[in-house]
This record gives sequence, structure tokens and C-alpha cells, in this order.
Amino acid sequence: MLIYLSTGPGSAEWGTDLMSPTGEVLGRSPGSANSGLIFVPAADTWHGFARRPISGVRRSLIINYVRPEWRSRHELAFPNRPVTGRAG
Repeated sequence: MLIYLSTGPGSAEWGTDLMSPTGEVLGRSPGSANSGLIFVPAADTWHGFARRPISGVRRSLIINYVRPEWRSRHELAFPNRPVTGRAG
């Protein structure tokens, strides 16, 4: 899940791009502050950020839901801690 936090001029146009397998932009989520995008990755889905001008700072919060079999542990805030089904 991505939550957009930028409030500068034009920041509503800085949302995430949904892409074809060849990198063609098929659509773009709105990047307005306090809006978001939930993306479920699969073998046939792609997202990114097509090169375009940004005047300011693009800020977003990324929230990942992970399970114990998560392979990209380096992406976690605490990669050496076990992922459990309970808080704390």
C-alpha cells in the first residue's frame, strides 16, 4: 500500500504508474495528499514511476503486509526479527 503525502504544486500528478510488461504506462493513480494505492503483486503485474518532471519532493509512505515466507527481508524495517502473526 502506498499513501501519498506530498502537498506541493503539481503533486497530485505524482502517483504510481501501472505498466505493461514492456514498461508502457497503462494508467496512473492519483498522487493527491492522503490518497493511496493498494497493489497486489503477481507474475503478470507491474508498477513503477515513469520518468517525468517533479518540482519539489515526492513523499509517500509504503506499507507492506508480509508473512513468514517473505523473501525480500532486506526491505523490512527489522529484517533479522521473525515475522509473526501477533503484534509486539
